[in-house]
Amino acid sequence: MNTASAEERRAYFESIYDEHRRQVLAYCSRRTSSTEAADACSETFLVVWRRLEEVPQPPHALPYLYGIAARVLANQRRATVRRLRLGDKLRNLGTPPPSDPGALDACADRSRQVTAAVRRLKPTDREIVMLYAWEELPRPVIAEMMGMTKAAVDQRIHRSYQRLARALEKAEDRRHATQSVAEAGGTS
Repeated sequence: MNTASAEERRAYFESIYDEHRRQVLAYCSRRTSSTEAADACSETFLVVWRRLEEVPQPPHALPYLYGIAARVLANQRRATVRRLRLGDKLRNLGTPPPSDPGALDACADRSRQVTAAVRRLKPTDREIVMLYAWEELPRPVIAEMMGMTKAAVDQRIHRSYQRLARALEKAEDRRHATQSVAEAGGTS
């Protein structure tokens, strides 16, 4: 790609973009608000354009794009933390803080429970579960992306699923207990 003409370069980029834009946007959407996901997706493809020579050929292009998107999202999170810290400093000065651009839409009770359970996983386990369950990447590809053996990825997925099942069972038990108390006319 180093010696490619501008037209060949553009055509190659457009083929990558057309093939993977929806998957990258979905990846970002599952990790942040819809507005920030769109920004992250755009930023991901901006990086791809700048580093087009480094993009591996299929089937390795999509995991490569997910890696870029993960770094873009991490940068967004750091920027959000900096904005929140600035808001705290401004609040201490008597100046109103900026509005939170990353507010998430309310979601269904079960979705919140699943999301909360996934967020409680260790960061590496959370990323592996999301790559496997939501991005539907094969375990060997995840292992390569994460710099692990396939056996380690298998083990982390298995243990994470067990943790998620236990957390969801506890949440369901709490919901039933609260519902029973409310139906009996008491308070929880």
